[in-house]
Amino acid sequence: MKKRHAHSGVTNQQENFLTRSSPRTDGARHPVTSKGTISMVDRIRQVEPLLNRAERSVAQTILASIDRATRSSTKELAKRAAVSEPTIVRFARHVGCTGFVDLKRRISQDIATARMFVLPDHAVISHDTESLAGQVYEATAQALAYSFAQRDPHALEQAASAIDAARRIFCMGTGGSSSNMAQEAENRLFRFDIHATALVDDYKQRIAAAICQAEDVLLVFSVTGRPRALVDCANMARESAARVISVTRPGSPLAEVSDILLPLVIPDNDRRFEIPNRSRYGQLYIMDCLATLVAARRQHVSAPKLRRLRADLVQLHGATDNQPIGD
Repeated sequence: MKKRHAHSGVTNQQENFLTRSSPRTDGARHPVTSKGTISMVDRIRQVEPLLNRAERSVAQTILASIDRATRSSTKELAKRAAVSEPTIVRFARHVGCTGFVDLKRRISQDIATARMFVLPDHAVISHDTESLAGQVYEATAQALAYSFAQRDPHALEQAASAIDAARRIFCMGTGGSSSNMAQEAENRLFRFDIHATALVDDYKQRIAAAICQAEDVLLVFSVTGRPRALVDCANMARESAARVISVTRPGSPLAEVSDILLPLVIPDNDRRFEIPNRSRYGQLYIMDCLATLVAARRQHVSAPKLRRLRADLVQLHGATDNQPIGD
């Protein structure tokens, strides 16, 4: 058993990896923006002595429980640190982040990288079925934790509102997980009486983008945010005043041309092609959040129709108890 730091959930080995090769600070009070091998956790440690009392309390609260910090909202962390919510945002910017969501994402990446390189057993596929099941489970759980840490409640609300008000939704994705997620988005949304269409062929995607109008929405999934076809479609749709919602990497070409960004960055193990890409779990988590918000907004419209659908399904194959409608 590896010794863990109190409350942090990070092992000694991981802690050493996060803090090695870190440059020294010069004592000046400014955001820590040095690049290279320095981790965000170590940046927080470096800048802590230079902070005012309120921001120092934020730093100490994060360092006391790193894993918990990545799962906290701004309000929750502010309460634990006994500071205001704007102080959390100022602290995040002080350490070189755009905001608290960005700070949590970067800390999560640090932890993921540490686990990847200091725990070699995670990088080797087990031939024992039980051990393999545990590895896959842990990878799935980590992906969900990363996506939860990056959640942007305001962006989710904006996206749900845009989908609820839209005349039609074009769900787009390129590649394995993103294409599947576009089809899942259609499956989740159409049952709420929303005109949703999944498009994974780049030719059809361009046609849809070209005929978009102001009442339409593009819901785009991309792990990298770089596929040219998706970026072009987003640009075309925006030229017609349609809104573009993307689930993708912040700072990517797709993110830059989106009206609403649902950020998602999940470090993956690209050294072992046999291990399934974990990003799809994060995409599904965001899609579930979005679909649930939309369902809540449309309950007065969709509930009577869903009840009628349930009755029809009972006639088709008998009582289904708690089976989800349409699944």
